[in-house]
Amino acid sequence: MKPNDLLKVAADYPLPSFPIVELEERDLNIEQLPQLLNYLSPEKIFWREYAKIIGPDGSSITTTSLRNTTELVYVRTPIKKEQRGWDFKIDSEVLVGLIRDLINCKEGESYFNPSPWTRKDWLEGKKVIMESGELTTIGGLKLREHELDKKTPPFSIDIPFYNPTYYYMNPFILNFDEKVEGKSNFFSVELHKAITFAAASEIVLFKDNRSLRVEGSSEVIITKSTTWKEAKPYELVWNLKVPIIHLDCKPPFNLSLYKLYPSGIVPFLFKYKNYELTLGLVNLNDEPVIANLILSARISSASILNGKGNEVEKIEPEFDRVKIPIRKNGIIYVKLTLRKLLESFLKRKIIS
Repeated sequence: MKPNDLLKVAADYPLPSFPIVELEERDLNIEQLPQLLNYLSPEKIFWREYAKIIGPDGSSITTTSLRNTTELVYVRTPIKKEQRGWDFKIDSEVLVGLIRDLINCKEGESYFNPSPWTRKDWLEGKKVIMESGELTTIGGLKLREHELDKKTPPFSIDIPFYNPTYYYMNPFILNFDEKVEGKSNFFSVELHKAITFAAASEIVLFKDNRSLRVEGSSEVIITKSTTWKEAKPYELVWNLKVPIIHLDCKPPFNLSLYKLYPSGIVPFLFKYKNYELTLGLVNLNDEPVIANLILSARISSASILNGKGNEVEKIEPEFDRVKIPIRKNGIIYVKLTLRKLLESFLKRKIIS
C-alpha cells in the first residue's frame, strides 16, 4: 500500500478491508500511520523490521519482519518530517439534505455557512462574517469587515523573519519545522509575530532572505497575527475547501444549524441519510479535549464507531447537543440519530 492509497481509503467510510499491509520506509513519514492502520484493522502488517511503531496520539502497531528478525525495535512516526498537504473533501449535497430534513424551507433563497465555526469570507466580492452553521436569507445577510486578505499566486511578500518556524497541516495533524521543502494547504510563518497563507489546494513556499515567494494553483488567503494559533489556519483551509452554499430554500428565520467547539476540532467526514448523521472528527490539539456539538435537532442517540461502522461505545446526548471525548491528535467516528425540532424549540437557534 502506497502512502497516498492509505490516505485515500482513510477518507472513505466505512473503511475497506485490507487483510495484509506491507509498509515501505516512506510510509513511516505519515505521522498518523499507526492510528489509521488501527482503524483499517489489517490481519498482518509487514515491514523490514520487527517493530512497535508509535504515533503522536499514542496509538501503536506491531509489524512482522520481512527479514525474519526477532529483536523488537521501537519507532516513532514520522521518521522524517515532510509536507504533503491534505486533500479531504466534504460533499455539500449531504449538508443540503440535512437542512431540508431539519428546517421547514419556504419558497425563496438563502446562504448557508457549512463551517461549524464563525466564518470570515467574501460573497460577490464583498467581505462577510457568518456565524457557525448560519442559514440566512439572502436579504438578511449583513456585510461585515474582517482582517483577511487574498492574492492569486504566484506572488512574493517581504517578511522581516531571518529564521522563522513554519507550521503546516498534513493529513489529520498539524506539524512544524525550521525549513519546508514540500507542499501544504497552509503555512504559518512565525518569529516574533506570524503571517499565514492558506489555500484550497496545496501551496509551496520559497524563502530568500526577506523575500517569501508563494506558488500554487488556487487563491491564497493571507492573515497576520501575534501567534500562528490565533489565525486558526486549519479553519481557513476548511472554509476554502467547503465554500458558502447558495440554497433554493428560505428558512422561517435566520438560524444556526450547528456549532462545534473548542477550536482545533475539524470534521473531515459528513454522511447523512434518513435522520442519521455520521461524522469523522480529528482533534488537531496536542491535548485531549471534549468536543461539544450543538445541532438544530433533537439528538435521540449517539455512539462512537470503529472503522467498519460498528458501534463501540454509546454517548448520552443532552437534547440538542452531545459531548465527544477525543484524545490528543485523535481521530474519531460518531453516529447521531436525529429528530426534527418543533418550531418553538427551533426559535432558540435564531441568529439576530
